[in-house]
Amino acid sequence: MRSVYGPVRSWRFGRSLGIDPIGIEPKICSFNCLYCQLGTKGILTSKRSEFVSSEVVKEELELALAKFPGIDIITFSGTGEPTLASNFGELVDKVRSLTTVRIGVLTNSSLLSNSDVRHDVMKADVIVAKLDAATESTFFAVNHPHEDIEFADVIHGIEMTRKEFDGSFQLEVMFVKENVHEASRIAEICKRINPDILYLNTPLRPCAKQPLGKREMKKLRKYFEEFTAKMVYDEDRRS
Repeated sequence: MRSVYGPVRSWRFGRSLGIDPIGIEPKICSFNCLYCQLGTKGILTSKRSEFVSSEVVKEELELALAKFPGIDIITFSGTGEPTLASNFGELVDKVRSLTTVRIGVLTNSSLLSNSDVRHDVMKADVIVAKLDAATESTFFAVNHPHEDIEFADVIHGIEMTRKEFDGSFQLEVMFVKENVHEASRIAEICKRINPDILYLNTPLRPCAKQPLGKREMKKLRKYFEEFTAKMVYDEDRRS
């Protein structure tokens, strides 16, 4: 199947069936993060386009749901930033028409300042938004965004989404050596946003960056003690 994959065992959600609304390898994304498991090649863009039709997703999802009962969540994530799909809202509607299983989206937060994007993601039950930096310099060093994307807009988009969304709003921080020095400042921004759940992550999947060790991640966790937080090392199986 082109767009529907899994199920996989997610350390965040349990048994997750994935939907990739991009479906073009190696990736189409608004960021080119240091730790991206898809590598550094691909198309860097901030422009939304339709990549996979809602009918294709509907057909593939019907087959997957029949084959794999007992799914905990259907998650939009794949070969790039899912909200780059201009038909994202329509895709969520198609999923909703087929099942009552929770719908989640993993976003790098780059487009959340766009009201159309926020309108689309509001259709999900769970939003996991990325926040890897507290300053513009670290944002550029870690996330390597498209030139049209400003750090202030990313923060504003996250804050607006949190304010407008009535589902479960969650934040994820991916720690690498390039942003550990900002842990306390990232925590301060997280306090302002006040997510329902906070995920503390480090890249355990094969990529160009080495993950932080369990001991170092535990030290960083002290900055986030007031949150309902989950750390990737808390789980035996990860996705």
